[in-house]
Amino acid sequence: MINSIIIDDEQHCLETLQWQLEKYTSTVKVLQIFNNPIQALEYVKTNPVNLVFLDIEMPEINGFEFLNRVSNIQFDVIFTTAYDEFAVKAFKASAIDYLLKPIDKQDLINAIKKVENKRALNISGMQLEILNESYGANHSIKDKIAVPTQEGLHFIKIKDIVCCISDSNYTYIHLANQTSILVSRTLKEIESILPNKHFLRIHHSNLINLEQIKKYVRGDGGYVVMEDGKELSVSRSRKDTLLKMFSI
Repeated sequence: MINSIIIDDEQHCLETLQWQLEKYTSTVKVLQIFNNPIQALEYVKTNPVNLVFLDIEMPEINGFEFLNRVSNIQFDVIFTTAYDEFAVKAFKASAIDYLLKPIDKQDLINAIKKVENKRALNISGMQLEILNESYGANHSIKDKIAVPTQEGLHFIKIKDIVCCISDSNYTYIHLANQTSILVSRTLKEIESILPNKHFLRIHHSNLINLEQIKKYVRGDGGYVVMEDGKELSVSRSRKDTLLKMFSI
């Protein structure tokens, strides 16, 4: 059983999520609901909790400040938020799970499955740092992303990424130092957390860092040669988009 609490300053949000959890999941037990984050903070300090559903904007302290005040976080975190796509990108960059309000039934079920499968790890200090900086810096994304591997979370500098290549439900991230990392995320998921102005999907299997292109070779769709020597196909449908990125 996953012992959880819900923190949200809006009573109807608390009650709705509690109802959804009781109706759609059998493994989550809601121990308490809190519309006061200070009271919730005292509760997690003295009670074993496995999972916290956490709102962002709340009186007294917000969700980020709440986590910063927990000295040793031993629970999984799922943010519940009504924020826009820029904030969502920040959550993805930090590898922290989130649910958009109003919370969709299937999204909730999927998030709980992640916790059950231990895909969602206890939040780390670096994850929180990435989230804080990503969200707070005028919607800009920090220079690092956190990606899940078999060993845990791997923190990668965005500028070091040469390309990302799909391998079914996994993705190989190739770095400038000639190493690669196998990530347990689809290429689409990786694409969603990288800044659009620097990265482009040139093929259903290939996502490239535009700053790492060395040469483009013409053809039906053609192919690019990256700084590390990799030759990657460009689909016909993406050729014009690629060339426009360089005003060609």
